[in-house]
Formats: sequence, C-alpha cells, structure tokens
Amino acid sequence: MSSNLNFQINYGNVGLTAPAPAMARPDPKAPLFASEDGMVASLSNNECIFQVRSTGETHVMTYQVLQALDQCREFRSLDEHVNRILSTVSGLNVPREGVGQVLQSLVGRGLVVEDRAFLARLAETPAVEQAPLRAVFIRACDRPLQLERLLASLTDYERRFRAGHRYVVIDDSIQPESIDRHRDLLREFARSTGAKLTYLGVAEQARLVERLIKAVPAARAAAPQLLLRDPAQPRFGGGRGWNLALLLSAGARLAMFDDDQRLPLRRSEDAREGLDPNPATSAHVRFFRNIEESLGAGEEVVDDPFELHLEASGQALGALSRGARYAIDRSALRGLSLGRLEHLRGGARVLATMHGTTGSSRTESGTWLYQIAADGREDFARDRDSYLRNIEAGSLWYGFQQARVATIGYFTPFTLDNSVLLPCTNPVGRGEDALFSTVTRLIHPQALVMELPVVIGHVQEAARKRSARTQSAHTPRFNHFVSDYVQRQLPDFLAADPAQRLALLAGHLRDIAGAGESARVRHLQEYLSFARADLIERLQQQFESASDAPVYWQADVRTIIEANGRALLAGAAPRLGDWPDTATDADVSAALRGELGQLAAGYEAWPALWSHARDEGERLLSGL
Repeated sequence: MSSNLNFQINYGNVGLTAPAPAMARPDPKAPLFASEDGMVASLSNNECIFQVRSTGETHVMTYQVLQALDQCREFRSLDEHVNRILSTVSGLNVPREGVGQVLQSLVGRGLVVEDRAFLARLAETPAVEQAPLRAVFIRACDRPLQLERLLASLTDYERRFRAGHRYVVIDDSIQPESIDRHRDLLREFARSTGAKLTYLGVAEQARLVERLIKAVPAARAAAPQLLLRDPAQPRFGGGRGWNLALLLSAGARLAMFDDDQRLPLRRSEDAREGLDPNPATSAHVRFFRNIEESLGAGEEVVDDPFELHLEASGQALGALSRGARYAIDRSALRGLSLGRLEHLRGGARVLATMHGTTGSSRTESGTWLYQIAADGREDFARDRDSYLRNIEAGSLWYGFQQARVATIGYFTPFTLDNSVLLPCTNPVGRGEDALFSTVTRLIHPQALVMELPVVIGHVQEAARKRSARTQSAHTPRFNHFVSDYVQRQLPDFLAADPAQRLALLAGHLRDIAGAGESARVRHLQEYLSFARADLIERLQQQFESASDAPVYWQADVRTIIEANGRALLAGAAPRLGDWPDTATDADVSAALRGELGQLAAGYEAWPALWSHARDEGERLLSGL
C-alpha cells in the first residue's frame, strides 16, 4: 500500500512537536468516520498485514498508516481526525491536506467507515417472520394479594384492547389457602375477560412431567429436578416456573409476568424514540417518598404493551433499525468506536425484550445504588431522611430513556422468542434470570436483549430491609457464580449447534465438579476474591469522583468497602450466598460439586425435552 505519510513510530509517550492548533467547534452536520478494528501481523520493519475483524479482509499497509488508523477509532469528523493526527504524532512532516488525502483513501478502501455507511450496512438485513405468541405465563407463589392486583390490571388490559390472549398460571404455592384463593381469582378473571386460562398447580405439573418422561426417557432423572418442587429444598424456586413456561411455549413466543408485577406500562416524560447505540448508557434512576408516588410517575403508555414488545421480539436488529421507533441517529455514534458497537449486527436476533421497573427494586441488595450516575446520586442522597428511605430501594424508578440492545440482560424478560432453542435455567436459587441470559448468549452468540424505554409496576408483598445485606461483604449466589464463570472463564466455542454448545457447557461444569476437594475450595476462593476486589475498586472510584457527596453517603461507601476488605482477608470458608453461614470448606466443596452436577445434568437433558415440546406445540398446553 502506498502512502504519503512519513513519520517515525514512537511506542512510548508521544510528545507534541509544536503547539496544537486551535480547534474549531465540530460541525454537527458533518459526516462521522471511525476506523475498523482488526488484527495485525508483521511483514517487515516497515509493513504489516491488517485483517479487518468484521469482514476478514486483509490489507497490506505501512506502520505509519496503521498508527493513523489507531488515531481514528472513534466516530468523529475527518477534520477532527486530521487534527488529532497532527497534534499527537511525533515527527510528522506532512501538510494537513496530505493527511486528509490519506484518510480519504482509507475511507475508499473500507478501512475507515462513514456513519451513514455503517447504519446502511446495519439496515440491509431483511425482516424475519416472527413466531406466534403461544401464551402469557404468570409465575405465582403464595401471594394472593399480589396475584389479585396483577389480574385486575390484566382485566383492564383485556377490556381495553380485546386482545384475547391465552394465560397460563404456574402456581408454586404450598399453602392450601393460597392455592384456593388463586383458583378463585382465576375463575373470576376468566369470567370477566372471556380469556382462555390454564392453571398449573402441583398436581398438573406432576402430570406434565410424567408425560415428558414417557416421551423422553433419557430425561427421567433431570426432568423432575428442572420442573418440580422438592419438598426438602427450601430455596427460592422461580426457575422451575421459568423452565415450565419454556417447554409449554417451545417453537413459539411467550410473555411472562411475576405475580408482584402490574400493568400499565409507563414511560418517563423525557423518553424518546430511536435506539441508543451506546452499550454503556446508564439507566435513569429516580426516588420517591412512597410506592404509590413511584407507581404514578411518568406517562401511561397508550399502546398495547404486548404488541409494543412483540414488535421487537424475534426480529432482526437490522429490520428494526429501519423503522422510526428503533432508528439510530447518526449523531449518537459520536465518540463510539466500532469495537464498542460489535453487538450492532443487522442479522442479530432480538431473543428477549425487557422493561424497567417502578415501585420496588428487583434486587435483594442495594450495592448498585452507590454506583449510579451523578444525577441519580444527587436524588438518592439529597437529604438524610430521604437517603435512609432510599437505601431500602422500596419506591424508585429504574429504566432507560431510549431503547437499547445488549448481549445480556440481568432481570426477567417480558417476552422471549422461543422459536429457537432457549436454555433452561437453574430451577432453584436467585439470579436465575441472569444465568438464563448468560447461557442464551453462549448458545446464540449473536443474540440480543432489547430493553424498551418503559417500566412496569412492581409491588412486593412487604417492605424489604436491603441495607443490612448492602453493607455486608458481597457474597454472590450460586447462579451468579455460574454466570460469571460463563462470561469470564469459558473458552470460545466454535460449534454452530446450540444444543452442542449447551453440552459443552455441561462438560465444563462437570470438570469443576470433578476436581478434588481442595481444588474446588480454591476455585471458590479465587472467585470470591475477584468479585469482592472488583466491587471495592468500583466503589473506590465512585468515592473518589464524588467528593461533594453528603457525609452519610461517604460513610456508608466506606463501610461497604471495609466489609469487603475484611472478607478478603478473613480466611473463612468460601461460601456462596445460598449456603449456610456455618459452612466449612468441606461443606462448600460438596455443595459446589452437587449443584454443578445437577445443573450440568439439566443442560444435557434439556435439548431433547425442548425438541419434544416444540414438536407437540399447542397439544402440550391444550392437554393440561
């Protein structure tokens, strides 16, 4: 490749050879450009091969040109790129016009991409034919008052939109009075709306599992663990209902509620259309005096909430980006590199859609409250009385101002495209939603989660005291441990078949389970040390950047840092959050082996169960 650039490469600190020219304000209408990411292999002292990561194309270039490319990573105007090269490259004896000509030649070769070309490439993907909605699933468990409020809001919805959806209530209740009350509420809901309704209590779930085992004998041991309550297992079991919903909707799409949610959806007064391409955008967080105030904040969404989500669920991102609702404004690309936009692929399917929440927080700890953006922090700690109320996170608003896509979602989705194999999740333990999303990403590497700029009401059965857990040492749960392992330690899988990728994950989990006792303990020690050290670092950064924060905020941040610091040095048994405080090294080693083995068995059996359920289609649900 020929070039007029002629300067020396300095791999140390680059100094200026002359004072930087005064920079004019960038023209907001000027096209923006960013260089492609790639890999470099040396050819000689002067030349290298640059392979474009997105296309695999190779280009021969001088190291001088490579350095120029490196200065153009972020979307900015050509004038800004030229200014940056002139002000940061040592020993450059090329006129401004010459640098501009070289950049134009790189644009022509596709090594520097214009914003319009990037967005046009994204939008080239044709629309995907989306699967039908099988049913709306509701996970319920011994909370009749919460279920009553949810059904009341769904009654209003059905009367308003005459949608005629099918509803399936998966009841995990064990108290007879709760079960009786739930049945009464569902009969009234069916009479009021005319909607088709299916109830799955303990007996119905057991009959379904019998049918599945008969059809898939290899799942005889795994199916009950994945789908049925174990009377000897006291832990939270939201994953069971999740797995049942996935099987009963296999081959189609589904919507899902928890019984403590309620319609309508609401949006912030500042919400806007379009898709935010920045993966690091912070959520909008507001705090209120009480839950009623938070539930009434914002504007009610007048569109059908299901159709709003189903428009995106299962669709290709490129097709969505052509519409006004999810178009990307090219100015939103400013300052972003193509490496940070790798998730924006036209053919990437939106397999899950989510919304924010107003009312009660969806987390059991409030540590995240000390890491929110500055405007939210000001609202969070504006005075001591409101701060003491806000640390319990019982009346807040958490959501985004503009739609966004991500590779992983950490909360329960509202709709799922289950027309392709989706993984099961751990039937027990909190964090089942993050684990599900992480494994979905593993078996569908280009899958996306879309979060819409709307929130749903969330009212828990009683006020929860989160501050005690917040100020204790960070102790992730088992599902968080597996999710972090998948994201940080698994090698890249090359298999194209999602079922094969799920089997590979199971093999890795069995590998850890099969280690010796001391090796399992050491693995947990390393994980907890990393998790706590990472939290300490993030909180210290927040503390240093918020020197004007109130003293009570600063005192609590120090308390959290110190609690995690003491835990790092304590030398106690490395227990996860689901295990007893009194657990010994032998206890945690045995618990890790047992839980990893059960989860691996579930992943191994799941593809056959899901395939059978897909083949059965509506018959599986109609036969209940």
